[in-house]
Formats: sequence, C-alpha cells, structure tokens
Amino acid sequence: MIRRSPTRLDLRLDDLEEYEAMRKALEAKKESERPPTTFSPPTWGGKVPQNEIQERIGYMPQQTQPTHSRPNI
Repeated sequence: MIRRSPTRLDLRLDDLEEYEAMRKALEAKKESERPPTTFSPPTWGGKVPQNEIQERIGYMPQQTQPTHSRPNI
C-alpha cells in the first residue's frame, strides 16, 4: 500500500454560503412535495379503532378465503 501525506482541504466562506443556499432549496422542495397532513390525534382517554391503527402502520390484513371451492348444497 502506498503511503502519502493527508490532503489539506480549505473551507472558504463562499463554500459555506453555497452549502446554505443548496440546503434551503432542498428543504423548500421537500416542503412543497409533502402532502398536507390531516393527522388528528385522538382525545386522551379515548380508544383508537383497530382499522385506524392498521392504516397508520401500513398493515393490510388479508381477506379470509373459503377453505373449499365446492358449493354447499
């Protein structure tokens, strides 16, 4: 392995200003793409419905299928 001395990096004021401008532009873009939140937390002491909890965490329960395909006559 070739050994070499560390490279010196200079941080200038222009670099900091450019970074801040890029960061603000990225944050503004994220804010504009974010859908408006309609989250309303339940009142304290109330019970949250199970389907609402499942929607929040992205759980989609599978529908139960009949165990046999023969009709009941």
